[in-house]
Amino acid sequence: MRADLSFKRWLGVGVAALAVVVAGCGSATVSRPAARQVVQNATVSFALPPNVTPNYIFPLVPLGNFSVYNAETFSYLMWMPLYWFGNHGAASFNPGESLAQPAVFSTNAKGDSVATITLKPGLKWSDGKPVTTRDVRFWMNLLKTAVKLAPTNWGAFVPGNFPDNVSSIAYNSASKMTLTFNGHYNTYWLLYNELSQMYPIPQHLWDRTSLGGPVGNYDLTTAGATKVYNFLTAQSKTLSTYSTNRLWKVVDGPFLLSRYISATGYTVLSANSRYSGSDKPTIAKLIEQPYTSDTAEFDALRAGQVDYGYIPTADLAQRATLARHGYTFKPWLDFGIVYFPVNFTNPSSGRLFKQLYLRQAIQHLVNQPLMISKIFKGYASPTYGPVPANIANPFLSPYEKDNPYPYNPSAALRLLKSHGWTVHPNGISTCASPGTGAGHCGAGVASGAQLQFNLQYASGNATTTQEMEALQSSLSQAGIKINLSEAPFNTVISTAVPCNAKTGAGCKWDMENWGGGWVYVPDYMPTGGEIFAGGAASNNGGYNNPINNNNIKKTHTANGYAAMFNYENYMATNLPVVWIPNQDYSLSEVKNTLRGWDPQDPYLNIYPQDWYLTKK
Repeated sequence: MRADLSFKRWLGVGVAALAVVVAGCGSATVSRPAARQVVQNATVSFALPPNVTPNYIFPLVPLGNFSVYNAETFSYLMWMPLYWFGNHGAASFNPGESLAQPAVFSTNAKGDSVATITLKPGLKWSDGKPVTTRDVRFWMNLLKTAVKLAPTNWGAFVPGNFPDNVSSIAYNSASKMTLTFNGHYNTYWLLYNELSQMYPIPQHLWDRTSLGGPVGNYDLTTAGATKVYNFLTAQSKTLSTYSTNRLWKVVDGPFLLSRYISATGYTVLSANSRYSGSDKPTIAKLIEQPYTSDTAEFDALRAGQVDYGYIPTADLAQRATLARHGYTFKPWLDFGIVYFPVNFTNPSSGRLFKQLYLRQAIQHLVNQPLMISKIFKGYASPTYGPVPANIANPFLSPYEKDNPYPYNPSAALRLLKSHGWTVHPNGISTCASPGTGAGHCGAGVASGAQLQFNLQYASGNATTTQEMEALQSSLSQAGIKINLSEAPFNTVISTAVPCNAKTGAGCKWDMENWGGGWVYVPDYMPTGGEIFAGGAASNNGGYNNPINNNNIKKTHTANGYAAMFNYENYMATNLPVVWIPNQDYSLSEVKNTLRGWDPQDPYLNIYPQDWYLTKK
């Protein structure tokens, strides 16, 4: 079923119709050739981006580790969410891959939304134990405990949303549970952005407070759940034991971890022989191969050492050579947006970033068309707001299709000068008129304040370096000095957290660019609650705007597109982040002998259980 059709049909339908629609969107079993044509017990290598490695295994992932590389290409392969999204290349719900039957939605006497969930029969953990609602309850208890301890303990957390908006849960049986919410919500949003955050995790093994201690029902009390959560978190931070720790050996996904080298991130996942999904893995092992640079990955690709890799943008002229050596080229688009946050919570620079005119001036100096054509060689699309524009979808408003702040250095200079700044092109502009009101620099901006910021970006990718250097040069036209530095992806993303006044963490950075932005996972409807709502765990820069918060809430309850359009138009105008081009997630190069990988998933999931190697 086409992605645009699924969005249009679900957004405005009633409860009964929703159940019918999702039930009819089955996931077909992958067709494979005769066994004699398939390489048995094959090992397939998958290239990770430069300086990117999995570094958090417990599925309850905190903000500092909340990335595609710890979820879609790592933990999702071992512990599956209750509901799966991504359906044969479409950005839509996939009931066939889900662990539960499509939720049945209803309304109680008070008018509150109710979701009844039934697990599919025959689900097993890799140790043979059944997957039950007790495992989901275990997850819910740990999740509620984690976010009470600190909102950033779950990268998907939004205050007032899941699990806060669940007023009660009835665990009716080993296979059935009923969630009652604290109000009436859009059923599409409930499925895509709330139920999507639920997991079963192995209570019969993980509900303990130490490796040598007994398994109990500790999670049923707040004190016990806190001890279990702290224990599992500590185990997940001990990377050197990933491949030997017995906790991580029991999975319900198609693969389990058999080797992990903490110094490099080299990862080997082996097929789970007891996987209860419809498509049993054909390959025996999946190697997730790390690289220190895109040059190193490309050298391995040319040598034929990578089955599923990518060609760096700078090497696109060698596509024909790779084709002659047995590779297929295909861009991989993601249902996401690209931006980098500015730190509204920084005690010093945050006062500057809170001035809308400054954010507008910065955005006017981002030359997206030039970056797309020269740096990304056309394999990118512009980002003007919070809804993806690279994949057709009905949520994209007419307003967001056009750039509210096109590249215009003159406009940037006028904004600064009209707000009390003495502009020094190719130098550092300074505030000459402190204070509020017309012609002044704004609240909290002192006389002599300078437009000078530090921007750290992810290392190893030549196009990211070129993009940041181009931005540095462009901003200098208005006397906005950017001091660039680079660090590994995991360092950059862990640095970009809001300021904690008690510990000082997150208070010092100005701008952080991890080389991407946001793919809408595990909140799949692009309402922005996870990334732009005040207090949201993945709101890296601490942006908090009452108008925006209210706009987001309306997208959770209203049918139709009006509320979505109102939300995204405001975000495109108010600039919570710096919008930059959305480079294609990967310019994939895949060996012709590897099959079952196409189409590539817009939510960036990989499906190695569907892959197989042929002899020719």
